Amino acid sequence: MIYKKFTIFIDESGTLPDPKDKIVIVAAVGVDVPNELLDINNKVRKKIKFLKKEKEISEIKFYRAGERTKIFYLKKMAEKEIDIFALIVEKDKMKITDNPNNFAILTYFLIEECLLFYGKGKGIKEIIFDKHFSRQKDQEEFTKLLLKFLDADFIIKHWDSKNNIGVNAADMAAGSLLWKYTKKDERFYDIIKKRIVSEKFLNWKQIKRKFFNETKNL
Repeated sequence: MIYKKFTIFIDESGTLPDPKDKIVIVAAVGVDVPNELLDINNKVRKKIKFLKKEKEISEIKFYRAGERTKIFYLKKMAEKEIDIFALIVEKDKMKITDNPNNFAILTYFLIEECLLFYGKGKGIKEIIFDKHFSRQKDQEEFTKLLLKFLDADFIIKHWDSKNNIGVNAADMAAGSLLWKYTKKDERFYDIIKKRIVSEKFLNWKQIKRKFFNETKNL
């Protein structure tokens, strides 16, 4: 039997350290043919070249795109054979340090959902993160911790979204989910809802407690 190998793109919306952000979303987009996401980007670029305010933007991000661009991009996402996974983190007005350890814990729970869906050891080709940490040292520490937590040996890469179009899809998914769960606007979420495989809700205290229970034998 020949198994498909999926590439997972991950990005987040909301910030850990800011207590004003009640929710943080970490979203993953899984696809077996990453060029499908490039195709979305190319179609959106053709569309927005006629929009004066948006044709000059360097990359298509949820918070930079206008309403029409968001809707068009998300509709194209919904047409593709992609899978969306989301971790919805309720912060309880806490200020959470944004460091490699805490971000590795968050993404551990998200990737576990991906593994349940795709299967451990055979379904995932590589995991590509938007460059959350600018310092190489932090990226390496994060990668080391995440692989230890997962007890796995995946290929993990950190890309600037300007250099890897696939990361933008995860950004668009995360932004849509954040706007839904902060009750700002549900329309964008509704467009991609049929592609969402998993939405896992946890608050930060649960995450720390659950993480300790699941990894104490590592």
